[in-house]
Parts: sequence; structure tokens; C-alpha cells
Amino acid sequence: MASGFDARIGIARETTYGTRVAPSRFLPLTAEDLGFEYSRYFSPAIGTGMWGRASVLTTAVGSGSISGDVPTTGFGYLLDGLHGNTVTPTQLGGTAAYEQVHSLSTPPSKSYTVQVQTPPVTSATLVPHDMLGVMLSGATFSWSPGGVLSFEMPAIVRELDLSQANAAYSAPAGYSLFSFQGGRVEIGGVLEGNIIGDGSLEIGYSLRDDAFSLGSAGRIAKPVLTDKPSASGSFTADFNDNTNLNRVVDNTIADVVLRFEGATIAGVNKFTFELTIPDCVFTSDRPTVSDPGPVQQTVRFESASSTNRPPVIRYVSTDTLL
Repeated sequence: MASGFDARIGIARETTYGTRVAPSRFLPLTAEDLGFEYSRYFSPAIGTGMWGRASVLTTAVGSGSISGDVPTTGFGYLLDGLHGNTVTPTQLGGTAAYEQVHSLSTPPSKSYTVQVQTPPVTSATLVPHDMLGVMLSGATFSWSPGGVLSFEMPAIVRELDLSQANAAYSAPAGYSLFSFQGGRVEIGGVLEGNIIGDGSLEIGYSLRDDAFSLGSAGRIAKPVLTDKPSASGSFTADFNDNTNLNRVVDNTIADVVLRFEGATIAGVNKFTFELTIPDCVFTSDRPTVSDPGPVQQTVRFESASSTNRPPVIRYVSTDTLL
């Protein structure tokens, strides 16, 4: 017998969109819900009797997400799917620390083959489900007390292949996590000291997932951007004064930087995940009194750059390659 913790999720970058590449990396994810739906046409033809109802498959497409805790190594392989740029890790000061800078200045264009080695209830033999043409359409990075920096990445799937064998499993290389203790948020270059509890930052792309090419086995064309992307976030704060409300009233525009640091790699360089959302405006509501406890408020913000500044993710690890 097998259970959810026996599942394995392998991944590989595709050279050509939708063309399978045998998975070569296995990810330490916490969940996946990559669904796949086949559409079917039912004919309303008359003259075929009350139960006459011819049917045929027409199109198919998948969607869902992958989720996990942000690891201190190996995460650049997924971050690379959030844009169309080329990223090469840069060594920092001749040390074992390498920096990746993922500018989201271009929309996602890279695709993956994802194999979910799915555990059956009645057997210990995992069943491979290969998903081809998997493209990421955004990411949410969140934190909570007693937890770590986590992520969820929505995805669009072109094809489900059930004919493959399980890829040879290789365990993820040793890694650590980004603890709640090592997190911070800066607004306009100033440390935000009043964050109580959880929060999140989100990147979203509107990718077309309903363009089916005639005669292509009912599969979608490669997703492309259909609207402007979005970048936003929120966190919970105690109500101590009007600082957060004044940002709304005064039309404050400021960069918001989420940074989580881990152990020291060498010198001043630490394992780091940093997401900058530039030129944010604030949309927080007035805090209200709803019970006898402390008054809190949800601070909300979103990117509104008039100069086309993109969000940027900086990732420092010991990875010499993505």
C-alpha cells in the first residue's frame, strides 16, 4: 500500500513547448492539484430516439497548482518559469554564495514536463502521470507564525500522458527552509516593524488557456499574455496609529520588499529569498472595532508603476546552476 507521502514529483524543462522531456529533478513539494479535463460533445440530434445521444471528445486542457515550502537551494529552477529571461547565477565575492536575479520584465515563456508518480491505495507501485507543456502563471509567497516561507504556483497544462514509465528517482539535494524568524518587510526602504502574524505577496499573469488549434488533437496553443500582469500583497498589523491609513489617504507610492534570510553561506552572504514589488499604492481599509480584543487591520498594496518597473526576485544560495 502507498499513501500521499510516497508521491514523487519530477520535473524537466522542455526544449519545445509540449514535447516531453524525461524528468530529471524531483521537487520537495507539499501538494499538487494539477487537474486535467476532457471536454465532450453530446449531439442533440433528433430522429434518433429518446436515448439517442452520440458523443465524442473534443478538447482537453489542464490547470491547477503546485505548492511547497521555499527551499534554500534548488528553487531557481521554478523561479525561472515565471519569466522569459535568461538567468545565470553570479558568484558573490569568490565565496560559495551565488546570486540569481529573476526580473519579471517579460511574461512566462518556458514550459516543463511534470511527472507525478501517484500512489495507489492498494499497491506500493507508483503510477506515473506525465503532464506536458506545463507553464506557470504566477506565484504566491506567504508566511505565518510558527511556519516558514511557502509558495503556491498556478499552472496551465497542455497534455496528459499516461503511457510513460516512472522516471528514475533521485532525492532532492540537501536543503533547509526560510523560517518565520528570518523574515522582514520593508516599505520605501524602511523596516516595517508592525506585522503581526501572517501575510503574502502575489504575482499573477493572465495567460490564454482556451485557444485550441484545429486538428491538433484538441490541445491548446502555447499560452500567451492576454492582459497586464498584477503584483500585490497584504499583511496583518496592530492598529497603533494612522500610519497605514495615511499611506492610502496621502497616495503614498513606495517599493515593498519581502526578504527572508537563512543561515550564513560565507562572510556577509546568507541564503536569501527577496521579492521586490516596485511603486506600490496602498488600498487598506479603515480599521474597525468588532470585538473586545486588540484592534488590528489588514494592510493591502499593489503595484502601480507609471514607469514600467517590474517585480524582481533575488535568490542567494549555493547553486552554481539553476
